[in-house]
This record gives sequence, C-alpha cells and structure tokens, in this order.
Amino acid sequence: MKKFFQRGGCFLLTLCLLFLGLDVWLTRGEFIEKGECFHHNDFEKTLLAHGSERVCDKIFFGNSVVISSYVEWASDSGYVNFGIDYGVITDLRDMLLRGDITVTEDIVLGLNYFVFYDDMDTNPTYPWHRGSLEPYLYFQRDRLQALGETLWEGFRETGRLELPRYGEEAKFMYSGQLDEKAMAEKVATHRELYWGLGLEHYGENLAALGEVIRFCRENGIRLRAVWLPWNPTVPMPEGPAGLRQAADKILAEAGIEVLDMEDGLAADCFHDVGHLNMEYGAFVFTEVMDPWLKS
Repeated sequence: MKKFFQRGGCFLLTLCLLFLGLDVWLTRGEFIEKGECFHHNDFEKTLLAHGSERVCDKIFFGNSVVISSYVEWASDSGYVNFGIDYGVITDLRDMLLRGDITVTEDIVLGLNYFVFYDDMDTNPTYPWHRGSLEPYLYFQRDRLQALGETLWEGFRETGRLELPRYGEEAKFMYSGQLDEKAMAEKVATHRELYWGLGLEHYGENLAALGEVIRFCRENGIRLRAVWLPWNPTVPMPEGPAGLRQAADKILAEAGIEVLDMEDGLAADCFHDVGHLNMEYGAFVFTEVMDPWLKS
C-alpha cells in the first residue's frame, strides 16, 4: 500500500474520486435534461411541462399515437399525457422499476401493435437506456456533440460563441390528413415492414406487459388499457390482429379493464393509419375518452 501511494496512486485515486463526484453532480443536476441549449426528448418534455415533477397521480402512457390523440389540457380527468416517441411497454416497465417516475394512482396503457414491437427504434437519450456504470458525459455525448457543432457553425458565421436557446419544446403532433398518394405509400411501407410479422417479434414487450401488471398490483396502482383508434379505411392486417389477441389474453387473465377504441373514430379524425390530426381528431378522441378516464 505504501508503494502504491509512493508511485502516484494517491493522485490517481484523487482523480477517480473527483471524476465520480463530478458525475454524480451532473447526474443530479440534470444540466442537459433541463438546459435550454439542448433539444429534449419526449420524456424530458413531459417532465418540464409539469414543473420537472417526477411523481404523477395518473398517467396515460403510449407512443406517438397517444401524443397525437389525448389533449391533456382539454381534459379534466387528471391524466398526464405520457406518450413518448417510439414508446414501447419495456420503456414503461423500465421507468417504473428504476424510479424515473412514480405513479401513485392510475395508469392507462394506450395500445397498438407498435407499442409491443421489440425492434422498435428508440431515442437513446431516454434515461433508462443509461448503463449502471456509464458516465453521464459519455451517455449524453450525442447532444454535447450537437451543441459543439452548433457553436462552431455559429462562430464561423458571426465570429462569436453564442449558446442556442430552444426554450419550451412541445411534443410533435400531426396536422391535417395525408392525401391519397401519401396514404397509399404509408400503408405500403407498413405492410412491407410490419404487417407480416409473427408473435416472435413482440415477445419481450408481451412479457414486459406482465411485469407492468405485477408492478401495479404490488404498488396499489390501478391499471387499465385502451386499444387506440385505427383508420377505418385501412383493413386490419392479420399480424397486428394476432398480436392484439395475445395481448388481450394477458390482460384478461390479469383482470385488467380494456376499452376498445380501435373502430371508434371516423376517417376524418386521422392524419394517417393511426395518428389523429391535432385540429379535429385529437379533440374528438379526448372528449369520447374523458368519461371513461374519470370513471
């Protein structure tokens, strides 16, 4: 041990402790997650819109379809719109188990086949993707690099280093309706990439559904689910229909209340296959859902 300190071990140990302290300080301070000079992900946008409060009484969880469907400010149900882009059931499981959020009363799951798709692209900056030993600055490297590139471009143009200011950012919603050609292209893409997939492509998220059910039961949280609207001009494919049967079986065996809104809205409510348009469809959905949410 004496030789260790004599050989500079004390200096290295001090550096390690300083690095660890800096990492803890940055993590707790959430400088990037709350900073105005960084783009925020949908998880962060949700928290920032609610005063960075991580304790919620009620949440409506799902993917971009929930974002585009449930107008939180037009509802008096008390549910936070916790839709996140690319959101899947494993995301909800992880954020609950890690304590990224705490729910005290109710969770409603917004379901479609994408929310169960195991190979769904994701946003790597969601906090539950950070490894237990992964340094904060390394985990946030993409956003730090983007900031550096923005600063450099600004310096080249103006000769000054000026931090960008993005301010309050809203989650993306969909406007209007796709025209016939764009809709046909969207359907063709979905058909080619997703509609022929078997249940083996949904296994991890189906298992995570069971974990969420157990978590809610153990923590006294009421869990319900709603099958989100589907554009009535598009026949329901065999693959997504089979996934729904598998999920419904898990929900039924656990005694989870399920609302079927899959065929609940007219075509003029939709932007595309599943996303509602913000001008009309989202408000129709929220109005229809509110009595059930409040029940």
